[in-house]
Amino acid sequence: MRIKPYHPVVLKIIRNQGARRVLDAPCGTGWLGHALQNESPSIILDGMGLYEFPLPAARYNQVIEHDLNCPAPAGLNPPYDAIVCGEAIHLIANPGTMLESFRNLLAPAGTVVITTPNVWPPGSRLRYLLRGFHAGFAPSADRVIGEDYITYFPFHFGQLHLLLRHYGFTDITLHEVIEPKAARWFERLLSAPSRRYCLRQQRSARSDIGQAYWAQAGSAAAQLGRWLVVSAKAPAAGAPVGGRR
Repeated sequence: MRIKPYHPVVLKIIRNQGARRVLDAPCGTGWLGHALQNESPSIILDGMGLYEFPLPAARYNQVIEHDLNCPAPAGLNPPYDAIVCGEAIHLIANPGTMLESFRNLLAPAGTVVITTPNVWPPGSRLRYLLRGFHAGFAPSADRVIGEDYITYFPFHFGQLHLLLRHYGFTDITLHEVIEPKAARWFERLLSAPSRRYCLRQQRSARSDIGQAYWAQAGSAAAQLGRWLVVSAKAPAAGAPVGGRR
């Protein structure tokens, strides 16, 4: 099975959190099950399949079919210590519904891990300027909903951070991914004004949350990375859940 650059980052987050019950949503062909098979045999891993289902060799306690645009179904075994949503949030028409379901399935202070293509790099923004669409987000007017690969929402760190905060998640952290190809020279040059802007905002921020946000928004991972890997914590027991208070 092909190992993608963000896979080791996701595994490290799960390992550092000491998670024992994990939900893989969507589980795809089961890369997470394969990775955890030998490394952490004590982890109880459930999966939700959107279009694909794990290969037989992947280790899952159970896998159920579910459309992530809809609220979480019965049949799962919450609460989970961690939920991994790999390369899917940009394929979901109702990402807010999905994040709300994840929050409800997590144990207090449990961790959600989201990976998605990043549209902040200058190369992607330049393509948007020239074509009207970010890299990897071509028009899907002639594709069949529910059958074909359709990208709905392009995400950058700021947008994902806001959405997670709306649904009550805290400790929102952007993780660095070791890219197979370094950012091109013109991308580094074009990102310089944005990174300076983020630095000024960080210095003038009035709260720890604001300083942490601007420090991450101005990082190479946010400005130049091809992938976003973001983790966040569900509300602690008794804490408000954000958004719709």
